[in-house]
Amino acid sequence: MKLVFIHDGPLFYDKDGNYYEFAYHELYERYSYLADEITFMIRTKPVEGKTFTLVPPQIKVISVPNFKSPKTILKNKPKAEKIVEKCVRENDYFVLRTQSSIAQLAVKYIKKYNKPYIVESVGCSWDSYWNHGLLGKAVAPYMYWKTRSIIGDAKYVYYVTGQFLQRRYPTKGKTVSCSNVVIDEPQKATLEKRLEKLKSFDAKKKLVLGTAAALDTRYKGQEYVIRAIKPLTDMGYDVEYRLAGGYNGAKHDYFLRDLAKELGVLDKVKFVGNLSADKMPEYYDSLDLYVQPSKQEGLPRAVIEAMSRGCPVIGTSIAGIPELIPKVCLFRKGSTDEVVKAVQRVLGTDLEKLAKKNFAKSCEFSREKLIRKREKFYDGFLAEYKK
Repeated sequence: MKLVFIHDGPLFYDKDGNYYEFAYHELYERYSYLADEITFMIRTKPVEGKTFTLVPPQIKVISVPNFKSPKTILKNKPKAEKIVEKCVRENDYFVLRTQSSIAQLAVKYIKKYNKPYIVESVGCSWDSYWNHGLLGKAVAPYMYWKTRSIIGDAKYVYYVTGQFLQRRYPTKGKTVSCSNVVIDEPQKATLEKRLEKLKSFDAKKKLVLGTAAALDTRYKGQEYVIRAIKPLTDMGYDVEYRLAGGYNGAKHDYFLRDLAKELGVLDKVKFVGNLSADKMPEYYDSLDLYVQPSKQEGLPRAVIEAMSRGCPVIGTSIAGIPELIPKVCLFRKGSTDEVVKAVQRVLGTDLEKLAKKNFAKSCEFSREKLIRKREKFYDGFLAEYKK
């Protein structure tokens, strides 16, 4: 059987025609449970000197031109329609991510040819578009309605949150709540190491904050943590803010570095770069407090990874974040004062108890547990449609 994963992407390609994935780790393993042949129907871009994970040769790639912008819609929409319809006609199963314009186009043909499909709800369309300038705000109501319509009509929906996306985009179909964040089974030795570190922790001597996210994506909110450094320093905390992450776009946006310089705190902000997966545990272990200041999210991987290291976490009260961390650790998005208050509030709690609670919660996202849960959902889908 042949399955197509449909998303806007992008995938990157080099001059030799090799494709590289930026955020689709483990998808081949996941979807190979459903079908023998897997295709990504997705936008593609030149690699431009980036180094990502090579897409497995077993995965075929169908490139769809960008038709999302006012400049490209008239020229590229007819081309995209033909590519999408041909793909739907020639394949068996489909997995759609609803925030994708290609997926929303594909639904029309999937219904036309009566093809089985699963919808993956991995983020909020309203939040995604609303936080992208004036054009995004203009489009957000339509995209919200479109997403609700697609999910509402779907017979099988895969939600990455436990409650948030289910409430905002309900369905009468069969569902599973299963994170797309998968981690190795957290080790007790890691928690013990964190608890030992907390015994000698003194925020007035040194307070290391950290965020892992793209540096040129304003909705990730690192600017509010940078703005919080001086108020926290004035309160007597010796703050250092470590930013892990690189740049998604072709043009580097040095806004965060310039902001830190303007505020006179550049010496307290450390850009540690785009770390490889094997370096991330060491990064989380170096932090006293992980901060997720995003304006939009699904279920953030970095929060779960930090929790698996026993790290205390604070984050905005949006999307799936409140499902991960206690209420005392949440703060309102887009507010420097809220970041400051959250840091103070959490430092005044029992950090050892919080570390244990975070570690225990992260165990719910171990690879083995999520695979079993996901495959049970897939079994139901295959039982209905496999011939």
